[in-house]
Amino acid sequence: MVLVYNEGNNEGGFYYMYWFFRKRKEKKKALQEEQLKMQQESMKKESIQKEKPAPQPVKPKVEEPVKKVEEKKETPKPVKEAVKKTEPKKEQVKPAKAKEKEETEKEDKNAKNPKYHVSQNKDKKSPAFKQWRVRKEGSNKTIKYFDTQAEAIDYAEDLAKKNDTSVVIHKVDGSIRKQEY
Repeated sequence: MVLVYNEGNNEGGFYYMYWFFRKRKEKKKALQEEQLKMQQESMKKESIQKEKPAPQPVKPKVEEPVKKVEEKKETPKPVKEAVKKTEPKKEQVKPAKAKEKEETEKEDKNAKNPKYHVSQNKDKKSPAFKQWRVRKEGSNKTIKYFDTQAEAIDYAEDLAKKNDTSVVIHKVDGSIRKQEY
């Protein structure tokens, strides 16, 4: 216990210090008791988990015999009509599949090598407000900020050459100025 000496009224200063340290000691004791209770509860939970009975063996299921379903025999349709109908369909399907393959190849190229976008940062809360940034297509993360658009374009061109892709340049208002750069 620390005593503070007051020249005027010794009793008031002493009582306050006594009260302060007593309260602090009570709080510390309450905190220790609470931690002890938490430890005891966790020990109880662990002992309960250990005491759980072992799982009972699973009873094998008895399989019932499967009933056979009688199939009805249908008369086959003439083969010549079926061949005539399928030939035109195959010719029509091939171009559609070819188009789908071309589209998926384009999507795969874009997925593997996304374009780089050069645009101005419009976020007023950002420390890089109104600076030019380089981003990958489909990403919200900025790769690098620049003071001028020319510097950003040079950096994006370098990245695009390394990754075999292209650059999209945006105007100050956000519209596209140049694509496939």
